[in-house]
Amino acid sequence: MFVIICAALVACVVLTIGPPIFRYFQDLKGFRKYPSQNPLSGFTNFAYGMEKWRSHRYFQTERLHHQLLKHPVVRLGPNWLSFRSSQAVKDIYGYTSQCSKGPLYDALQGGGQNLVLISDRGLHSSRRKMVASAYAPKQIEKWEPMVAETTSILVSKMDALCTTPLITGTTGVPCKEDLTFDGNWWALLYCFEGATKIGLSKDLGFIAQGSDLIQIQHPDGKVEKVNLIECARGGASAASTLVYDTPNFPTFIKLSKLISPWYAGNWAKGAKWRAAVEYITKERIERQDNGEVLDDLLGPMIEDPKTGAEADINVADRYSEVEQIVNGGGDGPGISLTNTLYYLIKNPETMTRLRAELDEVLAPEDVVAPWSKLKNLSYLRACVDESMRLSPPIATNLTRRTPPNRPSKIADEVVPPNTVVSISAYTAHRDPEIFPDPEAFKPERWLMKGDDRLRNMLAVYIAFSAGSRACIGRNVTILMQFVYLATLITRYEFALPNPDWEMKWRDYFNLWPEELPLKIWRRERQASA
Repeated sequence: MFVIICAALVACVVLTIGPPIFRYFQDLKGFRKYPSQNPLSGFTNFAYGMEKWRSHRYFQTERLHHQLLKHPVVRLGPNWLSFRSSQAVKDIYGYTSQCSKGPLYDALQGGGQNLVLISDRGLHSSRRKMVASAYAPKQIEKWEPMVAETTSILVSKMDALCTTPLITGTTGVPCKEDLTFDGNWWALLYCFEGATKIGLSKDLGFIAQGSDLIQIQHPDGKVEKVNLIECARGGASAASTLVYDTPNFPTFIKLSKLISPWYAGNWAKGAKWRAAVEYITKERIERQDNGEVLDDLLGPMIEDPKTGAEADINVADRYSEVEQIVNGGGDGPGISLTNTLYYLIKNPETMTRLRAELDEVLAPEDVVAPWSKLKNLSYLRACVDESMRLSPPIATNLTRRTPPNRPSKIADEVVPPNTVVSISAYTAHRDPEIFPDPEAFKPERWLMKGDDRLRNMLAVYIAFSAGSRACIGRNVTILMQFVYLATLITRYEFALPNPDWEMKWRDYFNLWPEELPLKIWRRERQASA
């Protein structure tokens, strides 16, 4: 019996690792000529997820970028190539690209499909048409009061956290007790609350309570308190390390729960996140059924606004869309606000120029900056764009698959059919031919006129993705970011823990800042005449 068991185990090992080794040396597509991200990249996509576990001074996407500075193409998996040249943006994600989303997005669906995860082009097009009018720029006037309300509560909280001014001429190092404001945490609370107000007509109350705690009720009647942001990020952290080996992802989930407390805890958080999403979705539908007139992003996915008929979307997909409204509208913009404020504080000349632009249009009585005075401010927009260029919230490689029936040309490389291809926003935004001095925070680069440089930059700028898959919620995030930044920058002064303090990020699906500890105090402005 012992011999049989041993033979069975050996057979399992051979059958598991044998085929990848055989395919690697068979090399039907000729990919062995490309350098690999790590020694296992030629054998399994799991190698890409493994990179997220590494303890290193550089985060994963940054390490890959350093490799791409030496090699124009790097192999990330047996059938997966990552590119350096920003030309790959147009070839992979552009309107004329024939590349499509593949198994990674299907694996992440969890039973429901949303605009980000839908791989079928026809379904994506019909879903986008369903909700397009709800996201249109004309809706900003409707959203603004909700954002202003959240901003007003934030101002009252920040006023209470203000300290005495930093004394001019000192070392510029505030005492630890004066670091009362975590710019990262409050930006996340702000954006999750704003996105949920706009998306589901629900006030989470995050800013007022200073936490991400909400109370939900399960179908069995059990009431539970859930840390919404923590749970959303917990599930994403676990998935981002395992999902790239898509055929084995379900097995990896089961095994990781059994052998790792970290995975078990994060999968449990992910389950609580999905339970919270289901609860707030049902709550929103019940309010409408009870006669409330609600006008929000979810509305067209409940009832056709033109005919009054039930929307053509199943329950699982509706939950999935709410996940994207709340998490996509909260996490990405929150990251961007944290990064932008950080870069402005680290670059005082840029902060001074932005304040001058804001002071020209905002009166001291404008406690919350109104959108009407912000929407045409070119330097404010340039600061946001430059922050998202330098530290894109979604920095990782967004995969696409080349057509199955013919080779494709990606950044001057002829790529075989049915190959997974990608370029990270982090690398695309650092092409020195498009963005001179790419590691510098220079909002002025977005104000250039009179030549093709601005057009070339916009063509490869993928902070909101690109082509037909570009982020539909762009107008929501721009509104929240402009109002938040303009309000805070005109009202407060900021100091980092010390002049040499540097931001640190964690790289999962999104590039998460770890913290932004700040000393804040009221800025002196002259009252209007």
